[in-house]
Amino acid sequence: MSAVHVVVDVPLFHLDRPFTYRVPEALLDTVRLGSRVKVPFGGRRRVDGWVVGFADELPPGARDLIRLVSPVPVFGPRDLALLRWVADRWAGTLADVLRLAVPPRVAAAEAVVGGPVVGGPDGQRPGPAPDDPLAALVARGWAGAVLWRPLPGEDRGARAVALVEAALAAGKGALVITPEVAAGSDVGDAVRKSFPEAADLSSDLPDRRRYRAWVELRTGRKRLAVGGRSAVLAPVPRLGCILVDDEANRAHKEQRTPRYHAREVALRRAAVEGATCVLTGTVPSAEAVAAVRAGRVRLLAPDRAVERRARPVVEVVDPFDQDAGPGAAGLHRRALAAVGAALARGESAYVLVPRRGPAQPGAPALRTAGQVAEELARHLGGTQVWRLDREVLDPGAVPPWAGRGPGVIVGTVAGVKDHPPLTGCRTVVVVGADAALVQAEVRAAEEAYRTWSRAAAWCGPQGGVGRFVLQAREGGHHAVQALVRWDPGFFWRHELPRRVELGFPPARSLVMAEGPEPAEAADALAAMQAALGPAAELLGPAAMGRGWRIIAKVSDAESAARALRPMLAEASRSGGPHLSVDVEPLEVLAAAPARRDTRRQAPAPTRRAGTA
Repeated sequence: MSAVHVVVDVPLFHLDRPFTYRVPEALLDTVRLGSRVKVPFGGRRRVDGWVVGFADELPPGARDLIRLVSPVPVFGPRDLALLRWVADRWAGTLADVLRLAVPPRVAAAEAVVGGPVVGGPDGQRPGPAPDDPLAALVARGWAGAVLWRPLPGEDRGARAVALVEAALAAGKGALVITPEVAAGSDVGDAVRKSFPEAADLSSDLPDRRRYRAWVELRTGRKRLAVGGRSAVLAPVPRLGCILVDDEANRAHKEQRTPRYHAREVALRRAAVEGATCVLTGTVPSAEAVAAVRAGRVRLLAPDRAVERRARPVVEVVDPFDQDAGPGAAGLHRRALAAVGAALARGESAYVLVPRRGPAQPGAPALRTAGQVAEELARHLGGTQVWRLDREVLDPGAVPPWAGRGPGVIVGTVAGVKDHPPLTGCRTVVVVGADAALVQAEVRAAEEAYRTWSRAAAWCGPQGGVGRFVLQAREGGHHAVQALVRWDPGFFWRHELPRRVELGFPPARSLVMAEGPEPAEAADALAAMQAALGPAAELLGPAAMGRGWRIIAKVSDAESAARALRPMLAEASRSGGPHLSVDVEPLEVLAAAPARRDTRRQAPAPTRRAGTA
């Protein structure tokens, strides 16, 4: 072919289409589908682009490709189809997706890399243990999706390694997606330790290392990739298994356009490539629950009797109990006793508070991390008390308590990861649980329940010395009761009817548009209404800082995103209205539920999960 279609790397929505160029004779043998090329474009002297197809005829005025930028094609036909689907599904451009999918190019990393191919003759690994049902599915090449809910404290890393081994033993590739968090990931760490030759695409690595790993995958030299949400688009050859750990974690949602979710891309990719998709999560997302109910995803949950024995002890106490009353730093006396018992054993404790920030003596009811930490330090005398929130510790920074203890850490949700911040921390106290439940956010109860479950898993099974004390005036709330029962099914049986009533996910899908110019909000509202049609329910525009926000409730997110593309292209072409679109946003404000006095329904202060 003497002509090619090229998508240019220009961040304008109306230019998200192929442009035809002549291939000079000197490049005829080197340009192929996915080639990264340099082309003349408009008033610009030259821009980067990607070859997305071939043509037999040249339009009038077609210009020549300038040069081939890289000898490594960025995508093949199947990869291109996935990338285009992501762009359409989340209202972005193909160039946007490629910038997220491919690490910044480092030419030196494109040299032929030596060493064995992972999973090849020199890298063969034993097959999976026969008693692992997930690994058995991968071993036999089952195409489908599973939601796996692990036992409290179960070694998810070992399970992930077994899945990878099963895929490699079958001559297939594997992809492991983990939330990229400062404290690391048990699953990611286990896979990297067991497979040091894996292609690591973590965003905190240098560009040269990430791009080299990507090239090794693209050229078929490696068949295993591990990384965060962008790794879900990695070019793993002959994909046999894709694992998304902690599928409900907000870190799986891309923050740049297009704002895709790694879980949804993994499900699509597994379906297209005939691979096994495994989603993990102690508290599954609303979207995963809906997929299970619709039969698109299987549920693999532990036996309830086994789960009851493995679950941690959960004590619910009323912070306004007239008999016990609040003690120092707003902690219930039973909570203070739990912290004291941990310190007496030479262990540490974690106090989870709802608000970050320093002490605010003028507003004692706020109970910020700084205020609670200061009051606890005075109460505990010489015991070390550290504050942990994003205002005092940057992500990835070495904490001041590293290698020290025992002590007490007063932190926010940001400090609740796979591991406790201090080794041997088996005591957790939750202060202000009610504040977390009544936030004006659609997913507030879901996120609170998920955070508590993660922290409770630090405490170990019932019968041990670990204690989890939750201070909640509304002890009868379904999130609190689901935690006591260690039963996410209980939570969703009560939460889903509320979502249906409000018309929020998973009952309906949401599309959010935001813009910086208040004067353009009315035009954006009219354009969205025309694009989405009368079946869409539009809320807003609402003032957001200096800008505006519009929420659309739709029956199908993918159809809505495709319907908005002409509007976005016209706005790009004409210069307004200026807006960004988030398909299926995770953070959406909603009316706060009316406060209920449920103290009669709440468990008694001594209620334990083991007696539920």
